[in-house]
Amino acid sequence: MSRNKKPRKAYRPRQIAVNTLQVALWRAAKPARSDRADVLGKLSASVQALCAGVATELDWSIAAGSASVAQAVERQGIVRGLGEHLASAEAALQAVYDRCRTSVMWLRPTLTIQEVDALRLLLELHTFQVEQLGRAEFLAAIDAAQQDTIAQGHTVTLARDLERMAA
Repeated sequence: MSRNKKPRKAYRPRQIAVNTLQVALWRAAKPARSDRADVLGKLSASVQALCAGVATELDWSIAAGSASVAQAVERQGIVRGLGEHLASAEAALQAVYDRCRTSVMWLRPTLTIQEVDALRLLLELHTFQVEQLGRAEFLAAIDAAQQDTIAQGHTVTLARDLERMAA
C-alpha cells in the first residue's frame, strides 16, 4: 500500500529581523538628555508659573499629568518610597484646581506655602525618578498614567499635541 504524502513546502527564507541586541539596548537605555530636558522643562515651567500665581489651566494640567506619571512610576516599583509625598502633591494640585475653577473661567491661582512646597517637592522627586528610569520603564509609566486618567473619565492630551492646541 502506498501512502500519499504531501510534498514538503519549499524553503522560503524569512525576512531578516533587526538586531535584537540593539533593540534590547535601546529599550534599556536611559531616555536621551533632550527628551528628559523636554519633559522636566515643561514641568519646571508649569510649577514656576503655579508658584508665581500666573499659571494657566494648561500649566496646571502639565503638573497634574506629571504627578500621575510619578505615581505610575511609584506603582511600578522601580523608584520606591515616594508615594506619600506624591499623594500630597496631587492633593495640593486638586485643591488649586478646585479654587481656580469655581467660576466658568480659570482664575489665577494663589498658592499657600504648603502647596508651593508640595509642588517644588514634586518637581524634585519627579526629576529624580526620570533620572533613574530606562526608556522602556518611562514609556510604560506614561502609558499606565494615561490609562489611569482615561479610566477616571478624564481627557488625555499628549505633549506632542500641546503645540497644536496652543496655536
